[in-house]
Amino acid sequence: MIGAALADHFSARGWQVQATTRRRDQVDEAHPFLNLAAPMGDLANADVVILAAAMARIGDCEDDPDGTRQINVDGTLAVAQGMAGQGAHVILLSSDKVFDGTVPLRDRNDDPCPACEYGRQKAAAEAGVLALGDQGAVLRLSKVLEPGLELLTGWARELFAGNAITPFHDLYLAPVPVDLVVQLAMHIAVERVAGIFHCTGAEDRSYVDLAHILAEEIARDPDLIQPGSCQTANIPAAARPRHTTLEMTVEQSRWGLTAPAFEVTARTIISGTSNHAA
Repeated sequence: MIGAALADHFSARGWQVQATTRRRDQVDEAHPFLNLAAPMGDLANADVVILAAAMARIGDCEDDPDGTRQINVDGTLAVAQGMAGQGAHVILLSSDKVFDGTVPLRDRNDDPCPACEYGRQKAAAEAGVLALGDQGAVLRLSKVLEPGLELLTGWARELFAGNAITPFHDLYLAPVPVDLVVQLAMHIAVERVAGIFHCTGAEDRSYVDLAHILAEEIARDPDLIQPGSCQTANIPAAARPRHTTLEMTVEQSRWGLTAPAFEVTARTIISGTSNHAA
């Protein structure tokens, strides 16, 4: 999702873009082959490289730490170091999961304290990219949403049909629209700035809150929302932190970009999602 949005955005602004793929049937001049599980061969020279690919499911990383680390750390850093050696500025997309989720609005200078394997892998990848000095940047993200999100589309279809939905009251997110991620990545790429940057929603709210905004936006009965608990689902404890927000003081002072309010992001995403579900 994020990689596709980035490719479209940079192309629309006149950049020559190559978006790598690990699917052999999709390889062409604009989509060179790259498999982070076994990176090999030379990619074309580039001014900027954005590392968006990863094994991002927390459960997958817990179940296969060695296999996922090969992609999220070893393969990612092999590409980062190789491309930096050719003069590229490298931007790693990272995650709020480099922190344990016990504290809101994490400072970018706080030491990573991950509570899950995915977070540990992202922290290791961050360290490797930051070791590139002036050629390395890290962009940490909270939950990124775009219109047409499968979860919201599914909820909307059920509500349109008059069926109940069971969002979790104890699973939290600080949603940020993919467009804001793209804006920040563009600023970092154009200015070739190094260091750690944050892109996050302003506050953590529950998935029940998200469901109520959806019901309001599509004019459906809120009584169809029947909250459930993520503790009864097959969701690892590390995948359900209480806090995922990150401070955005640098982004605000440098580029005028602030963390969007929960309701603003939710309503923006839902306005596009309802068209997919109607």
